[in-house]
Amino acid sequence: MPGPGHKKKAKPKAQPAPNPENSASPDAYVGEIDNAEGWGKVVDILCIVFEIPDLTTRSGLKKVHANFETIFGRLDKACQKYPRNEKILGGVVGIFAKMCADSILRNKLHERGLLTRILPLLNIESTRNMALRALGTITHHGGATIRKDIARQTTGTLTKLVEKYPDDENIVELVVTVLSHSISGVVESEKASDLALIKSLDMRTILKLVTENSKKEWATSYLINHALGLLTMSTLNASEVCKSYPPMQRFLVAGLRSPEWVTRCSCLGAIIRLHRSESETDMRMLDPNKFLACIQRGFPPHLQERMVGYGPMKCDTFLTLSTSRDYQSAMMDCAQDRNMYALGLKLVELILRTEFSIAEGMFQTENPRTGRLEVMDIGLPFTRWVDALPLCARAIRTRGNKNEVDLADILDIKYHIMKQRIPDAVEIARKGLQRNPGAGYFYYAITLSANNTEGLRAAKKGLKCKHITPFVRFQLMQRAVEHAGNMGIQILQEAPVAGKARWEEGIAFLMSAVEDAKTFVEEAPPDNRHMNAVLYWYILLTIAINGPDLSTDLRELEKALKGRQVADDFCKAIDIRPPNTNLRLAQETVVKLYTAAATEFGNIIVKAASEEQIKPVSPEKLEDDLAAWLDDINIHDDHEHEPRGLNPRVNTNSVALYRCSFCGNPSAVLRKCSGCAKARYVTLTQYSDFEILTRAIQVL
Repeated sequence: MPGPGHKKKAKPKAQPAPNPENSASPDAYVGEIDNAEGWGKVVDILCIVFEIPDLTTRSGLKKVHANFETIFGRLDKACQKYPRNEKILGGVVGIFAKMCADSILRNKLHERGLLTRILPLLNIESTRNMALRALGTITHHGGATIRKDIARQTTGTLTKLVEKYPDDENIVELVVTVLSHSISGVVESEKASDLALIKSLDMRTILKLVTENSKKEWATSYLINHALGLLTMSTLNASEVCKSYPPMQRFLVAGLRSPEWVTRCSCLGAIIRLHRSESETDMRMLDPNKFLACIQRGFPPHLQERMVGYGPMKCDTFLTLSTSRDYQSAMMDCAQDRNMYALGLKLVELILRTEFSIAEGMFQTENPRTGRLEVMDIGLPFTRWVDALPLCARAIRTRGNKNEVDLADILDIKYHIMKQRIPDAVEIARKGLQRNPGAGYFYYAITLSANNTEGLRAAKKGLKCKHITPFVRFQLMQRAVEHAGNMGIQILQEAPVAGKARWEEGIAFLMSAVEDAKTFVEEAPPDNRHMNAVLYWYILLTIAINGPDLSTDLRELEKALKGRQVADDFCKAIDIRPPNTNLRLAQETVVKLYTAAATEFGNIIVKAASEEQIKPVSPEKLEDDLAAWLDDINIHDDHEHEPRGLNPRVNTNSVALYRCSFCGNPSAVLRKCSGCAKARYVTLTQYSDFEILTRAIQVL
C-alpha cells in the first residue's frame, strides 16, 4: 500500500490526431474507419481527425459558424480523395446532417450541394440507412426551400425503395418520415409553383404507401404519426387524389378516435379541408312570393308537429311571414305620410325580429299597354325599398334624440349587411359599442366578420346583454359556435404541448362551441335556417371531443342525426335545397365512414398515441382560460409566424440553441430572427437534436 506522499504516475497526455492535410501518412485514419463498427464510431473518428467541434452543444456549433469554410473544406477534400470509401462518404454526410439542426448552417450546406452528396448513397446498401436518416434529419429541421427540393429530387427514388424492400422495417419507416417532412411542405402551399410540383408527384402512390405501411404489424408510433402528418396536410391541395383513395379517408376518420386531442383535431381539420374545393357557400336568400306559396301549400305533418311543440308564433316561419306583412304595411304608410322618421322606427323593430326582415321590394304598377310591371315613382326619396334604410337613419339622427342614436346605427348596419359590405357594418358597430356596450345587435354585426378572435369575443359578450330579442340571441349563439369551433381546431392543429396553456385554450374553445351548439339545438326554433350548420358543428365536435369514448355506431348522436334530417326537410318545405357547405360534406364523410374506420384503423390510432400528449382536462381550468381570454388577458402571444416542426410528438435528445419562439428556426448564433425582426421573440429553448441520426446509430 503506498505510503504518505506517494504520487500516482501521471497519465500520458492524449496526442492530437494527425491532420490529414499535413500528415505524411494520410491513410492512417482510413484504416480505423474501415474497422469501425457502426456509424456512430465512424462519425466520432471523423470528428476527431478533422477537428470538428462538439455538434451537440451551442458552443460547438458557434465554432463551426466561425470556421465553416475550413471545416467544410476538410470534409469535402476527404470525400474527393476517397470517392469510393462508403464509410467516409456516409460519415461525412452524417456530420453534415448534424449541422443541419442549425438553420444557418443548414442553408449553407444546401447551397453547397448537400443533396448531391446524399442521393448517390441511397443506391448503396451499406450507406442507404445513413442517407435516409440524414434526409430525415435535414427535412425535420429544414426550411420550406430545402424540403421542396428534397421532395422534387427524392420522392421517386424513395417510393421505389419501399416497393423493392416492403418488409424492411428501417427503410419503410425512414422513407415515410422523409416523405412526410418533405411533401408536407409542398402540399400546404398555395403557390402556383408548388401546385405544379404536387401534380408532378405521384400522390396516389405516396398516399397508398404511407397508409398501407401504417397498418403493418411492426409499424411504430413514429411511422404512424409521420404518416398521419402527411395525410392531414394533403387534403387541401391534393383533395382529388385523397377523395379517390377511400382507405386514406377512413384513416383520417379513425384519427377522430385517438386518445390525443391534437391528433383528433388535426384529422378533423383535414377532413374539413378535403371538401373545400367542391363545397358551396351558404348564401340562401328568401323569395317572399315563393315562401308564401309554400306556406299556403302547408308543411308535412312531422314538421307541423315540431312547430306546434315549440309554439307556432315563435317559429321563424311565422315571424318571417308576419314581418313581411308588417314591412309592406310600413312602406305603404310611408307612401302616404312621407314620414321617414316613423318608417325608420318601424324598420328597426322588424330588423330585430327576424333575419329576412327587409326585402328587395319596390313600388310597381302595371303598364296598361304592355301588361308588364314597371317601377313607379311616387315622389319618395328612394325607389328600392332597401335604399330607405340610410335615409331613415338620417331622419332619426336629425331629430337629435340621444336615446335613438342606436336605432339609426342599426339601420345603417342592416343596410351594409344587405349590400355585403360587412367591414363597413363592423366599423359602425364598433363605434356604437363605445357609446352603448349593451347593444346586442352591434355585437351581432361584429360576429359577421371573418376574424374569429374578434367575432367570438363579440358573440360571447353579446349573449350577456340583458335586452336582446330571441332572433339576435340565436344569431349570436350560432356565430359563437362557428368562431369557437374554428379557433379550437386551428389551435390544436398547431400541436401545442399537452397540459400547457395553449393546449388548454384550444380545448376550452371546443367545449364552448359544443355547449353553445347544444343550447342552440335545444332552444332555437326548429325551422331556424342555421339549424343545419349548428347540427353539423355539434356532430363533429361531439365526435372530436369524446374521441375513443364514443360508441363506434354513434348511438350517442342518434337524436342529432335525426335532427339533421328534420332541418333538411324544413329547407325543402320552402323550396330551398340545403347547400353542400364544407361543414355539411365533412360531417357526411365522418358519419358515413366512422364505423368502418374504427374497425379498420382503430388499433393503429391507439398505437400511435403518445403518453405525453394524453393529459386530463380540468373543466374548471378550461372555464378560467376562456374567461381570461374573453376579458382580453393574453394567455399567450398571437404573433403569427411560419409554423414549427411537422411532428412535435417525437422528442429524444436535445441541444440548447437560440431559436425564434414562433417560427422555430434555431441557430447557435441567432440574436434576432430575420422573420420576426424582433429580438424579443428569440428565446433560449430546447430544440430536438438529431433524433433520426441517434436512432440510426442505435439500429446500425
